[in-house]
Order: sequence, then structure tokens, then C-alpha cells
Amino acid sequence: MIKLQKTRLRYVLPIMLLYGILSLAGILHHEIFLEEAQQLTIGRDSNSVIDVFNNMLYEGHVTLWNTFLFLITHYISSRPIYMQLFHLLVINSAVFIFLRYAPFNLPVKTLIVFGCYFLFVYSIVSRNYALGILLLFICCVLMANPEKNMVSIGILLLLMCFTHLFYVFASIGIFVYLFLYTVGKKKLYGRFALFTCLFLIGLVCAFFQTRRIPGDSIVQVADGLSWFNVHDLSFAISCFARGYITVPPLHQQYFWDKQSIQYLPQTVTVISALLLFAITILFLYKSKKALLFYLPPVALLTAFFAMSRMGGSRYFGMFVIFFIAALWLAYYDGVVLFPKSNISPIKKWAPRAFIYIILINQFFTGVYMYCLDFKQPFSQAKNTINYLKSNHLTAQPLAFDGYNAGPPLSAYLERKIFYLDINQYGSFCIWKHAYLPYPRRSLMDEISSSHYINSLKEFILITNRKYGIFDNAAYSFNKLASFEGAVIEGEDYYIYRVVKK
Repeated sequence: MIKLQKTRLRYVLPIMLLYGILSLAGILHHEIFLEEAQQLTIGRDSNSVIDVFNNMLYEGHVTLWNTFLFLITHYISSRPIYMQLFHLLVINSAVFIFLRYAPFNLPVKTLIVFGCYFLFVYSIVSRNYALGILLLFICCVLMANPEKNMVSIGILLLLMCFTHLFYVFASIGIFVYLFLYTVGKKKLYGRFALFTCLFLIGLVCAFFQTRRIPGDSIVQVADGLSWFNVHDLSFAISCFARGYITVPPLHQQYFWDKQSIQYLPQTVTVISALLLFAITILFLYKSKKALLFYLPPVALLTAFFAMSRMGGSRYFGMFVIFFIAALWLAYYDGVVLFPKSNISPIKKWAPRAFIYIILINQFFTGVYMYCLDFKQPFSQAKNTINYLKSNHLTAQPLAFDGYNAGPPLSAYLERKIFYLDINQYGSFCIWKHAYLPYPRRSLMDEISSSHYINSLKEFILITNRKYGIFDNAAYSFNKLASFEGAVIEGEDYYIYRVVKK
């Protein structure tokens, strides 16, 4: 097995310095939105780690990230910036490990680090993906010497299984890799048995955590093999192409989770995905272990998309992360990204052309996303709460209309809020059909059915409804402010002073 070569610090540190400055500036400017605030408020408003587990009943997620947020919000501060700074520490640690230890040349590593996934999707947006990347990259380093590090890798797999379902997929790939590595090496059987126990504990726990969603949840996942049809499979396969070809739709304000390729005919995206997948296999086929690491998570992630029909940049980027890890592991079998031996010009330049075209595309996408996040607010929740605070309105009775736009407001207000939609105080969303009816109830229906609101002579209304708010026989509505132009649809807010007649 080839020894892992470290990249010299004199090359790593300048790139790290630039990345650290950009990621810090980006995260300080970034306004958190629903997905970030949802997890923050679950951690903040849970009374214990067990309570975190209970409050995540409707999430379908494992609990490690939310446990960290519980500790941060209870023992440091509940302000969103502390979650963001913790996330910054995690992603910068992952980037340092990648720059220092990944077996790629410096231009490739630099393009990856400043591409859309590491510059924005998994860095500026504070979610649990960066934590999984960090654990996966540490595994890649330790797998340079599996005999020595097998138990440590098992512990990391256990943590990965508590980080996100997608890293459960990656842990399965690592298990297959190390199983193949261990076959025939009797002296490793004891360590492999302990490694397997750790992996299975994580796998079983993750399975039960992600399968306990109640039947009244709005999250719909296909039963059995009902997803195994042309329509769902073609969507899932096309997601692979969307992970690599990341050109955003420049004509849309909502750049988050969108790619131009998705507007092409489905046949085109499916063929593109299959070609891209075949090319990635060509990079790995000489290393059986790396290939067997790569195939299970890609297949499971594709099945996940077919079953859930969930889509977005943060999901599709996992195909790229799995490929990077597979290339890293292939290096230990002597498979280098760009061979230097005597080969034909096509075999020499075709891999370079493919890698650099993909990475340059992702680099410009990252720059575009990063700059656009500076240009316009990702969510208007922060500006809305700042207005309430600066005008001394937070001490007055507040009513919030727009249940799935409420967690960011609650996060910045640093307390629970009164939701008109469900007629009770809350913070994070509970994804019940009853709480998110379609079509949405009218505002006056929500107000008239609330005993609390009807007991007030006057209150401040914060809503994400742009239209349909007028004076009527019961109430007068005086608009105080509006905050529009958010990247995230539904996170523009309007503030009214409401007086009962």
C-alpha cells in the first residue's frame, strides 16, 4: 500500500488563510433560514439530550448535530452566530485535513476548496453536512494504515451514523472497503470484529432514528419498491448530473438548490448522469476496494432520491463528496488521479480535461453563490427581528403568521413565539399535516379562532403573506414595515400593528 504524502504547510497555510477569511466573512454576513434555524431551535428549546431526541421525532434525522447545538445554546449562547462559528470551525478543520492529506495536486485541491460545495453549500449554510465531511476525511487519512487504525475508524463510523443518513451510506462503503481489506488477514480478525460491532451499533441506531417518523408527517417516502419505476428512477439518476454540473439559473433570484441542467429535457439529464457516472468509474476501476467503497453510497443515495423525490444542492453535492473520498482511497492502491507514466495523449489529457472542467464549473458557481449571498439577504428574518428590537416592539404582544417561516424569527428573537397557524407558542416546526394545511388558512380565520389574540386590544403581527391583509369590521391593520427580496421563498416578512375595533 502506498504511503500518504503530506502537502507542505507552506502551500497549505496560505490557502487556509484565504479560505478562513472568506468563510468567516461569508458566515458573518449570512442570514440563517428555515433549515438552519429549525435545528438550532430544537437544540435551544430541548431540556436535555433525551429531549433533543424526542423533539426530532418528525425530522427523520439522526441527532449528533442537534446534540452539539443543545450544548452550544445551553452552555455558551443561544444566539445564531455561535452555531455559525461552530460550523465554521468544523468546515475549516475539514478543509485543512483535505489540503494537508488528500493525494491530489495543489490546483485540484484549491479548485475543490473554492468550489460551490466548500465555499458556500457546506460552509456558509450551517447544517450537519460539514460535520460528516470532517469525519469522512479523517477516515480517509486513517485508512492509509487500516491495520493500526481499524478501531478508530469504527468509532468514526459510529459518529458518522449519528450525523446524517447520507453518511450512513458512506459508512457502509467504508465497511465494504475494510471487509475486502481484511479478507485473508487472520491477525486482523479481532480488530475487524470490534470495528464491525461499532459500525453495526451506529447502523442500527440510525435505522431506528430515521424510520420512526409518525404517519401524520408531511414527509412522504415511497413504500416498499413503489419507487422502482421509470418516473422516480429517472429523477433520481438525473440528480447525479445535477451534483456535478452546478451552473445555477442566472435568471432566478432563488439560486439556492437550483441548477440550469434541471430545465433541460429529462432524457438529456439522465443520459448526462449516466455518462458522468461511467466516467467516475473509469477513474476508480483499477482499485477494487475504492470502487466497492464508492458504489454502495452512490446506489443508496440514488434510491433515497427515488423514494423521497427530495432534491437540492446540499443533497446532490454528496455524489461529489463520495467521489473525492473514493479517489483518495484509490490512491492507497496506487491509482493516481493523473498518471505520469508513458500513456497515449488521450489517456493523459482526457482525465485532466474532465476534472478541471467540472471543478472550474463548480468554482464559478461557488463564487456566484457567495457573491449573491452578499448582494441580497438569504432570509429576511434577521432584518425583521432587528427592526422589532430597534423600535422597541419586542415587549409588546407578538403574533407570527407563517408556520414554516417562523423558526428563523424565533432563532433571532432568542425565544419561543406565538404561532397564529397553530394557536400556540412554539419555535421549531413539527411537520404534521394538521400544522401545515394546504391550502393555507386565511389570516382572519387564524385570528378569530385564537382565544389569546381575541383577548388582546392591540398586537404586532409578523406575517409572510404579501397580499390579502385589509381592515375589516373587527380589526384595523397598519403596516409598519416590509422586508422583501430574500433568496429563500417564503422568508420575506411584513409587520403590522393590529388594533381591535
